[in-house]
Amino acid sequence: MMLEPVLAQPSLPLDDAGGLESDAGELAQVRARLEREDLVVLGYRFAGDVICRAERFAAYERALGDRFQGRVLPDASANRKDLPPFFARHVPTPHSVVTVHLIDQAGQPTIAARDEILAFFRQRLVVG
Repeated sequence: MMLEPVLAQPSLPLDDAGGLESDAGELAQVRARLEREDLVVLGYRFAGDVICRAERFAAYERALGDRFQGRVLPDASANRKDLPPFFARHVPTPHSVVTVHLIDQAGQPTIAARDEILAFFRQRLVVG
């Protein structure tokens, strides 16, 4: 059972920038559960990401209302050095917020995103 979802640059479906991988009925059930259990969904993307575009976050906002909390980082905050060969060849814009494009230095927006995710999990998933 999913307790606290985090969407890190949700990319699918690739052929529909504003599409979601769930139908309207599933999304209605998700939203009802989020509201019933006072849960939220965090989402992260870079502003200029051509794989996870603004249209997708807008679709999540329409589907989940204020239960979706999207975070959009500026492209300038992405690591662009020493990328793995696949990313260097096939991913033309910053995409992977907390992995490949993360800048592992204090004060960087990607580190702040990573720390927010970890704090989110700690707060909501503590077993008492």
